[in-house]
Amino acid sequence: MKGIGIGESDFKGLIIRNDYFIDKTMYIKEIMDNKSRVILVTRPRRFGKTLNMSMLRYYFDCTKKDTKELFNGLKIMEQEEKYTSKQGYYPCIYMTLKDVRGSDYEEMMMCFRTELNELFIDHANLLQSEKLLDVEKEMFSTVLNLKANKVEMQNAYVEGFYDETIKFFKTFYGTTFKDNSYLEKTVITGVY
Repeated sequence: MKGIGIGESDFKGLIIRNDYFIDKTMYIKEIMDNKSRVILVTRPRRFGKTLNMSMLRYYFDCTKKDTKELFNGLKIMEQEEKYTSKQGYYPCIYMTLKDVRGSDYEEMMMCFRTELNELFIDHANLLQSEKLLDVEKEMFSTVLNLKANKVEMQNAYVEGFYDETIKFFKTFYGTTFKDNSYLEKTVITGVY
């Protein structure tokens, strides 16, 4: 019997449990057809943003094994080869900031560092890559070991550290996404 995955934000979990799913896989085609390198998708809360991001990750990520069967019978697999050939094609960086909050700037930054650390753990295999310079591996290890300095949300405003937070994320997003030749495409979601 099919279930209703209320609040489920993991595409794989939803498909494996055979929960009801409105096929939104044409969103993958829409993202691929969009010529922008950075795409910002704003939607209200509880609108499926995280589930869609999870779906994109499972579709494109070359480090996720055995994900092809997740898309069997879904509309994206009926599309031209230029779309289906990109399944499992790219390394993907997936980071959520939904739990990055705190009662002050320092606490929020600790939550951010924790999220960043988890992301680096997911990609720790890069430390064995011959493509990274030793200095890049050293920087990677610094973040991985939670020793990174501040190079440096809604509750930032309420808690009184909005200006610091805005400065940090302007720099973070600018240096991460603007003119980054290592990124094929970036999809960012947010609440409006």
